[in-house]
Amino acid sequence: MTLKGIESFTIKTYHTDRFGKACPATFAAFFEEAAANNARLHGFPGEYLLQHGIAWVLSRLTFTVDRYPNIGETISIHTWPSAHTPNLALRCFEAFDAENHLIAEGTTAWLVIDIKKRKLVPVPEFVTENYPHSNPPCKEFPTRAVPRLRNPQHECPLISRKADIDTNGHVNNVRYLGWIQESMPEEFIMEYEPVLIDISYRMECGAFQKLTSKSGGTDDGDYLHTVSFDETGRELCRARTEWRKRQHVDVPYLQHHI
Repeated sequence: MTLKGIESFTIKTYHTDRFGKACPATFAAFFEEAAANNARLHGFPGEYLLQHGIAWVLSRLTFTVDRYPNIGETISIHTWPSAHTPNLALRCFEAFDAENHLIAEGTTAWLVIDIKKRKLVPVPEFVTENYPHSNPPCKEFPTRAVPRLRNPQHECPLISRKADIDTNGHVNNVRYLGWIQESMPEEFIMEYEPVLIDISYRMECGAFQKLTSKSGGTDDGDYLHTVSFDETGRELCRARTEWRKRQHVDVPYLQHHI
C-alpha cells in the first residue's frame, strides 16, 4: 500500500499574488510542508536528520500548474517518496481542488548535507531502510538538466534577508521561486502566468548577500532564469519556465493604487 501523505490547505490572503490567486511559491511551500509531514510517517523526519547532524536539501523542483486557486479555496496536496539512489531521493506531488480536479503536479529531488561541514553525504541507512519500494513513480523531469541562461535580456538586483533563513541555516528553497521572477518585465507578468516551473538549486545562500536575478526568452517561447552572487558571479540556481496568457481579471487595487 502506498503511504501517501495528504494535507489540506486553505488559500489565505498572504498566499496570493496581486491577482488574488495562489502563486508558484505557494505551491512550493505547500509541497515542502506536506513532504515534511509525510517523511515523519515513513520514519525519516527532518528533525531526526538534524539530530544526526545532517539535513535534507532540495536539489531540483519541477511542477506544472493547470489552475491557480483563488483566495478562500481549500486544496489538498498528495505526496509520496518514490525512487532513490545512494545520493538522491525523489518525491512526488499532486494538488487537487475541492472538486477533486488535479490542478498541479510535480517532482522533487533531494540530497543530504552534513550541517557542520556543509558538504553532501550519502542518504543515511535509516532512511533507505524505511524507504518504500512499491510506490508509484514520479512524473519525469522535463529535461535531463535545466538549461543555462546564456543571453540574459532582463535583470534585477536582490539581497537576501535574515527572514529568508530556515532551520538548515540557509535561504529556504521557496524564496528562490520569487527571485527567479523578479527580473521578468512587468508588462509580461501582467499578461502571462507560469504553467511550468523547473528549477535547479546549485548553491546555498546566507543572509545579506547581494544577488542578481536574470532572465531571457528562448526561441521556443519559454524563459530561462538564473540567480547569482554579485561578488563571485557563481550561480545559486537556474530555472526554465513556460507561460500562458492570463484570463482577464479586474483588480481594483491595480487600477487605483499609486
